[in-house]
Amino acid sequence: MHITPEKIKEAAEALECTELKSFMFQEPTAGPLTKPGRSSRSTGRSRRSTRRSTRRSTRRSTRRSRRSTRRSRRSTRRSRRSTRRSRRSTRRSRRARRSRRS
Repeated sequence: MHITPEKIKEAAEALECTELKSFMFQEPTAGPLTKPGRSSRSTGRSRRSTRRSTRRSTRRSTRRSRRSTRRSRRSTRRSRRSTRRSRRSTRRSRRARRSRRS
């Protein structure tokens, strides 16, 4: 169903709605398509601030991930060292037992 100006006029007359009639007979104005009340400067600023915030958040997340990887590496190194030490100590104790027997 296509709405034509004639149909709108008929509906306005039927409803006797003054607002619709006044709206119908207004000249079409080609106003700005952007939302009223916001200038291009303010939108640019908001875009910049969002960019900055995203950059900061990505930096923080990368720092955190780096820290966590460093910590995990350290802990693996420590665990390896401790296992090596325990192996050495068991070897020494075995050697000592053998030497005591003979």
